[in-house]
Amino acid sequence: MKIKQKLLTVNKRLFGFFTTIKQLFPFFKQDVDIEVFRVCATMFCSKFLNMIVMFIPLKLLFVLSGSKNIDFLEQIEMKVGRSTYITTMMMIVIVLYLINTWVQIYKGKLISRQQQRIEKKPYQFNGKALSTRIVIRTYAAYCQIIADVILIVLITALMFILNVHYALYFTAVICVYFIIIEYWVFSNHDTRLLKKLNIDKKQFINALSSIFYLVLFIGIVSVVLSTEIHILLAILILLLVRLVNGALKTFFSSQLIIRQHYLS
Repeated sequence: MKIKQKLLTVNKRLFGFFTTIKQLFPFFKQDVDIEVFRVCATMFCSKFLNMIVMFIPLKLLFVLSGSKNIDFLEQIEMKVGRSTYITTMMMIVIVLYLINTWVQIYKGKLISRQQQRIEKKPYQFNGKALSTRIVIRTYAAYCQIIADVILIVLITALMFILNVHYALYFTAVICVYFIIIEYWVFSNHDTRLLKKLNIDKKQFINALSSIFYLVLFIGIVSVVLSTEIHILLAILILLLVRLVNGALKTFFSSQLIIRQHYLS
């Protein structure tokens, strides 16, 4: 009965948080005049491109070492020839690195430009007065939350394409992760666990993130040992897990800022 009550509490808090996120969208877009779509898209692309520029060079090294390629890519390699295939992959890697570098620079400039767009005046959200300082401090965190949600949903969908068994395990672990964070980190008061560990909420998120990554890695090892999954796909899943782990860390860390100023 206690577990059911705790789950209901977690569900209620999650619903309240995402309701606030929905309400904040017109506030930041219209009242504050932030380019929410552009900032979120840039943050999303920044993280996703990082994963791609890590995977393709690894894949190219596997090909150079003579390891078996993924079936459909192997067919392309046989059709165009090994030299042409390797040259094309090298060009793709170079282009992606250049694009990734440009995106990182553009993201920094875009976020700075948004800060300059914010007018120094009192703001109102749901009847609560907000200073310009609070708006400046929270707009990037809000956009980061939106970008991370899109990234997590996309990666979960990709997991189901790559390996259904692991995708189910991955989804279950993320759900448990959400419940743990919501109950022990986003409680209205400091929980006994945090007091016993003598750490703050952000430190707890970082520590739990490492455990979460380990649990997901064990799942990948189990899939590799129990199925005939290609090693390159296993590496891609590992990179996606690393990416979603980083996204969840910034997602929860950004929540600390948003909850402090808009839900307290």
